[in-house]
Amino acid sequence: MQVSHFELIFKLQSPAGPADTVLQGYFLEISNLEDVPLSYALEFVTSSTSDPDRSLFENTFVIVDVPNADNDFSYSLLGGLEAKSFRLSRSVTVPACATALVAVLPSDPFSEPGCPPPTPDFEARGFVNISLPAQLQITQGPLGPVFSFEPQLDRPARTMLTPQNRATYFSEAGAITDQTQATVPTASGAALTEITPLSGFQLQNAGMSLALEDMIPNLVNEGVDAARLGAMLALAQASGMDLKAFNTTLREAGVPLALENRSLEKPKPKTRAKENA
Repeated sequence: MQVSHFELIFKLQSPAGPADTVLQGYFLEISNLEDVPLSYALEFVTSSTSDPDRSLFENTFVIVDVPNADNDFSYSLLGGLEAKSFRLSRSVTVPACATALVAVLPSDPFSEPGCPPPTPDFEARGFVNISLPAQLQITQGPLGPVFSFEPQLDRPARTMLTPQNRATYFSEAGAITDQTQATVPTASGAALTEITPLSGFQLQNAGMSLALEDMIPNLVNEGVDAARLGAMLALAQASGMDLKAFNTTLREAGVPLALENRSLEKPKPKTRAKENA
């Protein structure tokens, strides 16, 4: 579902005449109102462009703050220079009845107070999607491992979303002149919403190859990220599937993964033929 629009800025506030430099980031508070932890996936959708000062590619950094894990910088936005969609590198797990904060900021160098700021010219706009992707579970069945992507809940999850723009303004001399924050309207017009968990599926070892090939495009469209898909494929390889055809399916679906067979046996040492005396 759509959350809100977003706008990232690091440039002069006005192109005409002297003006402050504005650094604006997008902040999203996610309150999980359920009694169980939930993992949310975020996607930032923008216009395709080849201009490096208008793309999210290598121009942002992400900070995620959840209870007992402050300021996690290990997240990032995944996508190429001309991509229209940038996914958060992994889901944000919010404990039961807790609130997380996700901040996406321009990654151009910050200016230290009292120092002249650089002359950046970055801006990017678009909208944000949020979803509850199915979670991978692996159990042992009578025919071998059973791989399941299970919905996180059997009903819509009550969630409160509060998006904001937060901006800092720098003078020509580098001094911070002002800071502002403003709530961004949500797409639904309300902070409280219900997010329907994405559906799952189950596969067994027998007949896995064909079923997986049929499922790959749908999995990608539903927001199953490469890390969870890779965990399943690593165990599925033992099913004897046609790896060449399967890797073609992955590539066409835009999944940056491939499987290959490798022998675990150590190579035998080469021996030289005995020379005649």
